[in-house]
Amino acid sequence: MAPLRFLGSLAAFCAAAVSLAATVLVPAGLSVRLELDQELSSKTARAGDRVRLRVVDDVTVGKDVVIRKGTRVTAVVAEARPRGRWGKNGMIRLSLLPVQSVGKATIPLQPRQKGKEFQGSRTDQAAIATGGGLVLLGPVGLLGGAFIPGKDVELGKGAKLETEVARDTEVDLPNKPVGEDSGS
Repeated sequence: MAPLRFLGSLAAFCAAAVSLAATVLVPAGLSVRLELDQELSSKTARAGDRVRLRVVDDVTVGKDVVIRKGTRVTAVVAEARPRGRWGKNGMIRLSLLPVQSVGKATIPLQPRQKGKEFQGSRTDQAAIATGGGLVLLGPVGLLGGAFIPGKDVELGKGAKLETEVARDTEVDLPNKPVGEDSGS
């Protein structure tokens, strides 16, 4: 009978220890810096392509690390457009998949500035060339803008992306002694 009481007490103690495990709230808006693990170009990128990234620095809440430096992140090209005529620049829009926390929870990410896309910057030159061509040469001058190509987006391996946590997420911290202050 004593061994059964011991096992029952042990099970109750273990259940209590699990329920007292430290949980940290990772707040929406918390900065997560990423860098590309590959090159990315609007010339070759296509919607649906997977893009490899990794976390640049440990992400912390108080004193607790919730996402480790080097954690892999995947993004999917949501939209890509190569450069075009009339100074139309290339563009890449990425959709970020959730990142895994130290406690194995998934944390949703979003761009730091919503709606931010990677673009070139020659559209204004084409508009000036087209406008100037119209004034000087009439309708034939409109074709001048067609000869000014936009710029492709070219991002090298290691290019940085500023992202943030999309919504509040609870993370259970592994191997945290019961009763230790989580710093939050």
